[in-house]
Amino acid sequence: MPEPRGWEIYLPHYLARAEEELQALRPDLCLRLLPEEGNLLLFDRIPATLRVEERRPLSEMRRWFPVLTSLARALIERTVLSLSLNGLPGPGLLGELLKEGPLSGLLLRGRGLKLPEGTLALTRGLYFLPDSLSLRQRFLREHWREGRSFRARALELAEEEDLKRAPWALKALSPLGLTYLGEKGARALSPVLEILPALKRLLRRGGPLTVLRVRQSPEGLSGIAAGEFFFTTERLPGGRGFCAGIYEGDFEGPPLALALAACEHARRAGGGVVRFEPFTYHVLGDLYLEWEDLGAARWAYEKGLSGTRQPADLLNSLGGVYRALGLRAEAREALEEALRLCPEDPLIHHNYGEILLEEGDPRALEHLRRAWELSRGRPLFAGTLARALAREGRRKEALGVLSSLPHLDRETQALYGELLYQEGRKEEALKVLKGLSYHRDCPAAVLARLAVIYFEKGEAEAARVLAREAVRRGGKAAREILEEVKGLWS
Repeated sequence: MPEPRGWEIYLPHYLARAEEELQALRPDLCLRLLPEEGNLLLFDRIPATLRVEERRPLSEMRRWFPVLTSLARALIERTVLSLSLNGLPGPGLLGELLKEGPLSGLLLRGRGLKLPEGTLALTRGLYFLPDSLSLRQRFLREHWREGRSFRARALELAEEEDLKRAPWALKALSPLGLTYLGEKGARALSPVLEILPALKRLLRRGGPLTVLRVRQSPEGLSGIAAGEFFFTTERLPGGRGFCAGIYEGDFEGPPLALALAACEHARRAGGGVVRFEPFTYHVLGDLYLEWEDLGAARWAYEKGLSGTRQPADLLNSLGGVYRALGLRAEAREALEEALRLCPEDPLIHHNYGEILLEEGDPRALEHLRRAWELSRGRPLFAGTLARALAREGRRKEALGVLSSLPHLDRETQALYGELLYQEGRKEEALKVLKGLSYHRDCPAAVLARLAVIYFEKGEAEAARVLAREAVRRGGKAAREILEEVKGLWS
């Protein structure tokens, strides 16, 4: 049997399991299996060490230690294989991991998935990608970009019983048309998710599905209440001033999601009853985007292209989705068409300028400046323009843009302080950056620049305190700033 892919990520856990068995075989010895280079080579490629903790006569060690190392290697490899499933670390290993505490991650189902190393197989076709690997967003974006079919849900496993319930956790996604249900989407949809079994029974009755936005269940209608929503398949009585959406079964997509989108469409229209129409795909895309499902948002926006009454707005949103997925050519094309339709929209100029900036296109500044002008100096557009100008070494222009703002957010305030320092206006920089340093989430680079300013003022003790905190918080930018002056940090 071939070794499971990515098993070595969990090497300490396999060693601990094998160590127990080895110790039981030789209770007279104190044995340790360690994940470090030494006297073992697992599957002819992964190093490990067998260590005997107490001293033994050399002649004795020479006699039985080689046998013990061979046994240890065989035990470890057998443990790895016995805890695997379909070529991956399996549910047995996940059970071992849960003994150390809850495990958060991404539950996955799909075919032809590009599973990262370290993914655990729960059953055939069902996988768990631990958050400790920091690969959630990379996995999602790659599969959304390639248009692969999958379902993924963020959840926390606390005990082995959760493994038995895991397959049911993904069943909520299909009725809502979701490819991914993360923490934000789960919070927004929690009232609906709680009554999903009842909603499925309601849907099986057939006929139009109506979703009302209400404070309390309406009189005279039978249905299911869920938070601010009320679901029914009955005909609405006239003259009641409802805010409701109706899906009558004549458009492509999951009925529950389309009915919710129609209800949101009605809310945005100021109330009334809205029947799902082509434009409502645009609204559905916005909902999916709010729930952080870029794959579903892409599908809905593309479906809505031919029927939207706000094509520039939809193309701007779709361009943002393409950009987030790394589809730059598609993003640029969508935003160029949006600009053609609405050449005076500051947000479209801003988003198009950011894409050009990423590509090193000199036209970026033209669009970012136009966005700033059209927005009448709104902070979002001013901050982006100032950062782009600073990148080009045009610090005075960047300062001019930021100086026009009555208030700065923290990120832009940090940029403003740095630009003031670079222009030799160090007392002004000190005042701006010092105000930022009082916040718990102050960036390490700000503390590093403050350290440099204090060091240059001759206040070495205060400078070194700030420098230590900047290094503790981490980041390449902070270290580069500290290295600008000799004697502050080494």
